[in-house]
Amino acid sequence: MADTVKFDPGLGDLVIDFNEFINNFYSKLMSLTTIHQKRTHFKLFASKIEKNLKNNIDFYLGCLLWAYYIKEDNIKSPKEITGNVFFNMSEEQKENYDYMIQVNFIENYFDSFERDMLYYTGKKYKIPEQWKLIVSLYSKFLELNKGFTNTKTTDDILLPDELKEIKFTENLQDIKEILQKAVETKDLSHLSKIGNFSGKA
Repeated sequence: MADTVKFDPGLGDLVIDFNEFINNFYSKLMSLTTIHQKRTHFKLFASKIEKNLKNNIDFYLGCLLWAYYIKEDNIKSPKEITGNVFFNMSEEQKENYDYMIQVNFIENYFDSFERDMLYYTGKKYKIPEQWKLIVSLYSKFLELNKGFTNTKTTDDILLPDELKEIKFTENLQDIKEILQKAVETKDLSHLSKIGNFSGKA
């Protein structure tokens, strides 16, 4: 049995930079001169915005599940984590590292997307409660682990209480296999089938 586990099993290769995508989208939107042009542009991209939002939220879920798996699977015999680039940051880099910027951006965008959907398309849209729960859990996860700048072993990982209270119907091996399937098929949506993330632990 290996004495180490990976920091990232391959999930990071499947996520897009939502902040950059949204900034580019709104830059183009604001350059348009008429409300008709803006509404047409927004309608064309609304489904892509939603898809990319879900992509990032599925990635957050994957990070939570991978941390849960490697923590619980090695609870009796902690293993060293390999590939954690944040652990090797200099003290200056750690001091200037804003590990909450991405997740805060998405959490703050939820209300904006609902408002813009109504304004530009005339349709009411509600962010799924499941998405809000996952982002909230991931935000707490980042804060607890200080952006993983000191995470060297599985024993160092801190899990949000709400995640530990989720009543998983899957065992640890099932969770690992679903994570592997997501990486192999390059499809993070497989992860949304794991556990009870409907809004209540």
